[in-house]
Amino acid sequence: MTAIDQRSRTRLSTGHEVALPLALSFAMGGVVVPARRSRLEVVLPDGLSSFAIAPGVGCVALVGIQYHRVGRGDATGLEPYDEFAVIIPAVHGSPTNVPVAQLAGGEIGGYVHWLPVTTDPAVALGREIWGYPKERADITVTDGPEGIRTVVSGGEYGNHETVRLQVARPRTRARTRDWTLTSYTTKDGALVRTPVQIRGEVTIGIGPSIGTSLEIAPKLARDLGLWRRPLGRLSGSRVRARLLEGEWITE
Repeated sequence: MTAIDQRSRTRLSTGHEVALPLALSFAMGGVVVPARRSRLEVVLPDGLSSFAIAPGVGCVALVGIQYHRVGRGDATGLEPYDEFAVIIPAVHGSPTNVPVAQLAGGEIGGYVHWLPVTTDPAVALGREIWGYPKERADITVTDGPEGIRTVVSGGEYGNHETVRLQVARPRTRARTRDWTLTSYTTKDGALVRTPVQIRGEVTIGIGPSIGTSLEIAPKLARDLGLWRRPLGRLSGSRVRARLLEGEWITE
């Protein structure tokens, strides 16, 4: 093993060892819904502003993820698990509320507000390396013939069913996409920016579709000012990603 290999490895509190960049493969199905910006600004950390899609309106992505592989497949990795992500599209470095000006004046990414998962090692992985707000919850993500279905119960939002999300399988062929996204978290009081490189067959649709449905617990909807009618949706059964080391933002 080379010295570089040694430096890229991290041992978690659970005893598991992972190597960065972290290689992932998964299926996912999610929607983007509008939300009140006044509510989103309350939960965002200093340095981020919610992305405006209209005056006073931002948006939130709700995504169910079924991991097939977490790590390199050798000694550096975790058993697969299910996950549900609540992500607020946000801008770093742009205080304006005007959507077009935000695009020109800041870097757009996604602030991870809530990230329940199904295993303890997955909690340790996210919290200890990147500061992702992971916690244990009952989650079932099913990639079936009708689409990708996610059911979440427990965690921060109570013991009862919190989310029921069905994203219909698209009728059109998925397009292979290759892009890099930015996720934001907070760790030890600092804002962390993490690049996520994604490649795979992903379908993106605008507006609601037949067979796509969303039910949200009242507390989650209130906290973020969520509407329940999707603006858009995305899904993919064969997606790969590389999660890179986070960068601490000190300004």
